[in-house]
Formats: sequence, C-alpha cells, structure tokens
Amino acid sequence: MAPTELAEGPHAADYLALRLPAGTWVSHEDDDDVIRRVWIAQPCACTICVSATLVGAPSTHYELHRAGDRNTTLAHVRYTSVVPHLHPDELFQTWASPLTQPQIASHLRKMLREAFPAVRFSVRRQRSLKLSVRWSGGPSTVEVATVAAPLLADYTTPERRRARPVTVTRFGRVTHGTPLVRAIALNRR
Repeated sequence: MAPTELAEGPHAADYLALRLPAGTWVSHEDDDDVIRRVWIAQPCACTICVSATLVGAPSTHYELHRAGDRNTTLAHVRYTSVVPHLHPDELFQTWASPLTQPQIASHLRKMLREAFPAVRFSVRRQRSLKLSVRWSGGPSTVEVATVAAPLLADYTTPERRRARPVTVTRFGRVTHGTPLVRAIALNRR
C-alpha cells in the first residue's frame, strides 16, 4: 500500500514509501528513553485510521507495542517516525559481505537512472551509513523512495529486515554483497 501523501521533512526517507508488514521490529525516533526501546509495529487501530481504511484510504500510522507487553502501546504513530530493526533471528545468519558506501551510492544511482531515465539524480554519501538523494522535477518523493527503499531493508515479511544482496559494477569491477544503509534522505527541488 502506498501512502496518500508524500513523506516530507528531515525524516522523509528514514522510512520510505513502502509499508512495513505487521510484526516488524522498529525503533521510534521520538522515543525519549535513554535505553533504546524496540517496538513491534502493527496497523493503527484508532478511530481515525480505521475510518480512513474503511473508505479505501491507505493507512499512514502505526500502533507500536513492546515485545511481550501488550499494555505498553503507542497509538497513531506516523510511518515516517519509525526505523526498521533486525529481528533477533537475523543477527546470527550468514549474509553476503557488506558493500561499501560508494558501491551502494553507485548502485542506487544506476537504479534511479533505469527507473527515471529523463531525470538527473545526485546521490551523495553522508556519515553513519546514510545517503542523500537530490533531484528536480520528475518523480514524486514516494516514487523515488519506492526505488530506494529495498537498499534499506526487505519489506516483504516481518522476519527479514536486512536488504537483499545485490550485484554492483563500479569502475568495471563486479561485486556481490549486502547493502548496509541506515537512512536515505530524499530532497526534491
């Protein structure tokens, strides 16, 4: 389900255009706890969200629960304020070796060129596993996020959060590995 409105502001692509499956482990950016909590995302069941989905509008909010504690709940949490986490079962699985940030940026540039050939994109690396994408005109933020989001995580099941391995060709060298990206900031001019 795609959201009805564009993701905007500083957290625009810390989540992305794709919906998280129910049961996904996430952190909440507005959580003021010193200890970083892990929440479990579920579709929001508040009156506003349920009413909207009954008339066919896609939901744009989550209800967050603590693992093993259904009494601690955050309701009506905006989808742009959560960041997916690895499920504990994924921590000890073997994966393809991680790609470097330049390799990931090169791959994202190629994916965006293929998806939107008439638009020029600027993909820049930032600190702590973050990328920044800038463009003018052309596709909406949600359309670009749909192309970029698979580099952040796999959005098909709640049990799998790591992005799927990809093959990248950079300077004539072919590398196969797992993209490790924490966030992708999208800036449409």
